[in-house]
Amino acid sequence: MNSKFGGIMKFNLFSVIAILWTAGCCGQEISSNKVFKEIALVNRIEFVNPKYDQPKFSCGFLIKYNNETFAVTAKHILKIIKPEGMKSLSLESYIKNWALYPLNNKSEVVICDQLLNEDKSELLEAKSTYDNDWLVFSIKQNSSGIIPLEIRSTPLIQGEKFYVVGWTRTMENGPQRVYEFEYYKTIKNRILLKDILVPEKLGGLSGAPLVDENGLLVGIVSNGTVDPDSNKKFFSPCSVTNLLTFIENRKHDK
Repeated sequence: MNSKFGGIMKFNLFSVIAILWTAGCCGQEISSNKVFKEIALVNRIEFVNPKYDQPKFSCGFLIKYNNETFAVTAKHILKIIKPEGMKSLSLESYIKNWALYPLNNKSEVVICDQLLNEDKSELLEAKSTYDNDWLVFSIKQNSSGIIPLEIRSTPLIQGEKFYVVGWTRTMENGPQRVYEFEYYKTIKNRILLKDILVPEKLGGLSGAPLVDENGLLVGIVSNGTVDPDSNKKFFSPCSVTNLLTFIENRKHDK
């Protein structure tokens, strides 16, 4: 009888361990098995007033166009971290240095030079900030091994898989994560996506690149958009179409 009881106890003990192990695995962060070369960065922003400094804030990436490399992140992050007196899309007098680096190798730094889409007439609190939700910088120095992305030129296909590459707010180290989505539709310059393999909380991914199966850039993580047909809110990165136009026009203006 004792032997039988001991067997039951052993079985129950193993069952509890198995359940706890399974729960622990299920509690691990969800991410895609898709692998890309190192393409993601995070922002390090130094303000004139150091109390606003951001050693790690949201994500960014590099793009390459006509043999020139640019640094890109989301414009709306300025709404969140700006000093009270900073009203327009101008870093002058407020931000001293802007750099980006891969979270798993903080010594590989991309130092930004000029904010190319600076516009003192554009108010940061305006809703239009999200229309073209990108900041594009020229680069002063690049000591990173990050691969600059090229912009996709072909149309997006409904049901096609896309990937966000970066780190969420709670992550302090480790390799870039990849999250998986399915293309639903485009409304103006917003790319509406269906979740496939995504983190529980998307916070911190603002400014991360949205790429296709081949690693071509199609969007920048921004915020959500309500689809008027279904009245459902979708994760909706900002299209890079207008960013490409901006860069092209800048080249022609030179």
